[in-house]
Amino acid sequence: MDLLEKCRAYVRADEARDVGLYPYYPAFQGPAGGGKAVLDGADICMLGSNDYRALSANRQVIGAAQDAIALYGTSAAGSRLLNGNLDLHEELEADLADFFGYEAALIFSSGYMTNLGVVSALAGRGDQVLLDERAHASLVDGAQLAKASGAAVRWFGHSDPHDLARQLAATSTTSILVATDGVFSMEGDLAPVAELVAVCEEYGATLLIDDAHGVGVFGRGRGVIGQAGLQGRVPLMTLTFSKSLASQGGAVLADAKTIDFLRHTSRPQIFSSGLSPADTSAAHAALREIRRRAEAEPDALEAAEHLRRALDALGYDVAGGAGPVITVRFPDQTSMLSAQQILLECGVYTNAVLPPACEGYRLRIACTDAHTPDVLEAAIGVFASLREELLPRYREAA
Repeated sequence: MDLLEKCRAYVRADEARDVGLYPYYPAFQGPAGGGKAVLDGADICMLGSNDYRALSANRQVIGAAQDAIALYGTSAAGSRLLNGNLDLHEELEADLADFFGYEAALIFSSGYMTNLGVVSALAGRGDQVLLDERAHASLVDGAQLAKASGAAVRWFGHSDPHDLARQLAATSTTSILVATDGVFSMEGDLAPVAELVAVCEEYGATLLIDDAHGVGVFGRGRGVIGQAGLQGRVPLMTLTFSKSLASQGGAVLADAKTIDFLRHTSRPQIFSSGLSPADTSAAHAALREIRRRAEAEPDALEAAEHLRRALDALGYDVAGGAGPVITVRFPDQTSMLSAQQILLECGVYTNAVLPPACEGYRLRIACTDAHTPDVLEAAIGVFASLREELLPRYREAA
């Protein structure tokens, strides 16, 4: 078998296409970040966007990106280490560090590359990495790169500080990185931040929290660390710009010496072009807007709680959660894909999620500040009208 034979033998996507249930790579026409979007020329209710603060269509954010292109052009045109470092990057890093309460920050080209670059640079021979068993793929892949450099990699039970403590007590080294999501993207549940901090401090482990889905939403915009009142006690925080910050890119926050180390050793940092001027300025404008709105609770949280209660009352199998993410569980792949397609045909877009991205088969719903009561009631009406069609699928597949 030649190398590409595996590609020619891959049929899983074709099987879904053949029965009209392939849900991936939809081509939206225009913005898809707010409460509505356009797909195949039709207006739909967008319940799949991670634009939690609805800032991707904000005039200040758009204007900042346009101004940056006019002044700097479209690209940083090189690695930040050499010629691609802009004053825009350093200004955003300074404001990120100030807002989240760290000494310094370092921008990467995406949230995925941030975790990949941080974990793989910090952990190597003689070190250990302990991951929450539902940690994001970017943390897992960073740990795998660290493993290739000699680090030991293990998992602890999901949001289980007792299991983490048990494993830390059994090891003889303190050169340990513990990594977890702050808000788990598939379930919407929050990590037990206070308990994890206490365990890591007791055993001398270094805690990294990836708060991609918490920033802008919890803790007056400062995420789950801010909500727990634990600024200064989580050594490493990572985030992405592609959710509440309405842009592209990511960043790590830490003490100044750690950031300087990563600037000079993280391969995804050194060997990637600097973040584009437009993306950098858009993220900075979004950060300023989140800071401005810090005292007000995001509408996304209220919208999610309202929708979560409504779907539960209708009889859907709704997973628990406290954030803007809601998941509706289905017993098998066919029932989930069928439900996603039926909802879409009625003008409601949801994300179809399969293993290994999550346990089981789920429709992932995300609420944003753009989901007004009228938009939500229209979506709930669709779920209600399809109740007799969708709910029997639970019983048939059970």
